[in-house]
Amino acid sequence: MASRFDGQLRWLHRVRLYPTCAQERSLHTMLRVTRELYNALLQQRRDAWTTRRVSLPSREQYAQLTELRRVEPRFADVYRECEDAVLNRLDLAFAAFFRRMKRGEKPGYPRFKPAARWSQLEFPHGGRALKLDTLQGRVRVPGVGAIRLRKGRTVPEFGRAFLVTKNGRWYATFEAHRMASPLPAAGHSVGIDRGIRVLAALSDGTMIENLRSGSRRRATVERHQRALDAVTVKDAIGRSLNVKDAARIAAVRRLARAKEREANARRDWLHKVSGYIVRRFDRIALESLRLRSMTRSAKGTCELPGVRVRAKAGLNRALLDAGFGMLASLIREKAAYAARTVIEVDARYSSQTCAACGCVCKESREGRRFACVRCGHAADADVNAAQVILLRAESPPKRAPGTARGRQHDAA
Repeated sequence: MASRFDGQLRWLHRVRLYPTCAQERSLHTMLRVTRELYNALLQQRRDAWTTRRVSLPSREQYAQLTELRRVEPRFADVYRECEDAVLNRLDLAFAAFFRRMKRGEKPGYPRFKPAARWSQLEFPHGGRALKLDTLQGRVRVPGVGAIRLRKGRTVPEFGRAFLVTKNGRWYATFEAHRMASPLPAAGHSVGIDRGIRVLAALSDGTMIENLRSGSRRRATVERHQRALDAVTVKDAIGRSLNVKDAARIAAVRRLARAKEREANARRDWLHKVSGYIVRRFDRIALESLRLRSMTRSAKGTCELPGVRVRAKAGLNRALLDAGFGMLASLIREKAAYAARTVIEVDARYSSQTCAACGCVCKESREGRRFACVRCGHAADADVNAAQVILLRAESPPKRAPGTARGRQHDAA
């Protein structure tokens, strides 16, 4: 994954780790200690405010952390910069809390972290803490030892680093920087209309398939969900505690792995699609979509219940399964690395606008076909919308072509 960072491109390299049983126990100990530290620092700030109305500065907690390491061996055994990163993480959580308050949004006060929501060890100066051997077959972690890693792409010189556990597996993520590598000029521009029927319709008529990884793997996920429910039902009729915990943990892990495979398939397909688009075109026009609003629930409240809630829930699942947001992010990231141009335009009424004459009329679109009621221009509705998006990118209108009505219909 790449993004703009200080005039360069930030690149995150993730590799699989294969720790031994002893090394895995050490890693989990570090996770437990850092999580306890986060919760203790958060409790200290809460108490300082509720009892004395004092905002505890981070520099004071930093000094207390130094004293804590002097008297508590289990905190002293953890690499110091990992604990400093915990304090920085808490500072970021409070900064986000105050920023949301200032904007009038739902504040979301920082919460205590359970073990299930604490799965990452951060090394702010990873290049100084984590040492790769000459062949990059092992990485030495302070307090853990040399952990075998999966050999793949060469890891360049890196700054920050993270050790992450997910579904019983360990990964190392290295943050590196690289300069852009421009691709040869292709001499073509493209407009892209993202949808559910097809993932992306290009203005040149190309239709890119929507993989629907969630729908394809729904049967497998539901089977694991039923297995998890069956374990819970059997627990209620008198199984021993140890057997119950082991069976439930195994069922939860199988379900999590099934969901992870679904996400991996979606991400792999979106990487391929975004790479294909960036290689072919110099200028890429995307529709600007407010995905959070588009996928908001329609159930409403008790006083004002929503209508067609089940249909809207199905539409939300399809939108999220397609991965609109990830596709746009990957296109922007790959375009930045290849020195391509990405333009976002207003998507309103793009499905009702004729790419030939510019007439806006909802009667022109009938299902998957578009037939202009003024000039008779006929085309696939998604391809016509992609052509309209490209036209708006090349000659942006002086004012918006309408209201927010129909944005959800345009995406579908």
